[in-house]
Amino acid sequence: MRKPVVAILLTAGALMPLAASSDLAMQNRHTLMRLQQVVMEQNERIDGLTSLIEGLNVQIAQLKEGQRHTTSSPDNNETVALLKELGAMIDKINSTYVSKAELKRILGSKMPETVKSGSTASPKQPSLSQTAPAKLYSEGVRLFVKKRYDEAQKRFAITAKKGYKPAASNYYLGEIAYYTKRYDDALFYYKKSASLYDQASYMDVLILHTAISLEKTGQKEEAKVFFQNVIDSYPDTKAAAIAKKRLKVL
Repeated sequence: MRKPVVAILLTAGALMPLAASSDLAMQNRHTLMRLQQVVMEQNERIDGLTSLIEGLNVQIAQLKEGQRHTTSSPDNNETVALLKELGAMIDKINSTYVSKAELKRILGSKMPETVKSGSTASPKQPSLSQTAPAKLYSEGVRLFVKKRYDEAQKRFAITAKKGYKPAASNYYLGEIAYYTKRYDDALFYYKKSASLYDQASYMDVLILHTAISLEKTGQKEEAKVFFQNVIDSYPDTKAAAIAKKRLKVL
């Protein structure tokens, strides 16, 4: 028995929203995948840029802390110029970066529940121990400059243990201990860093902070020796100027 024409139309009318909903779900799924790809690509670009400026990480930290005063020197002018260029590159990346929060905001109100909780979820991130040491080191530097010391410490502890840039990794662990006022730990890491490589560009800061750590732990005579070492070995640095002031009142 044939259905009445009205019944057929009603059935067709009921199916149309379902078809439209299915098309919308598929469209949103494709949009989500494209945006997630953008996020991944932007993250890779930022990681690459971080690796590029890795060689300037100590100078960046020192500039932020005001530990350099020879602003007219050719080397420093070149560093400042490069930092400005890198800053412009970062700004350009950030202007097109799609964050996870933004992605959620864009799609949250449009996605059907089956898409929100479906198989399009981001894959689990590898643990720190499974991450390449070079990437961990770069992340550690970036986090240190931002004063996110706990997160930076986790990364430098792994790179130091795995032997990736061990002198610099221990130096950063020392700096983290120093800025969080764990002076005994700072002395341990500074000593280890210096024993691995004593010609690093950050040695003036390392020795200065070693002296201050000794002073803070009550070892004043030893602190005097290190303050004098900074003055003698690095006379034209901000570290030497600080050492002179502290030595006078010690």
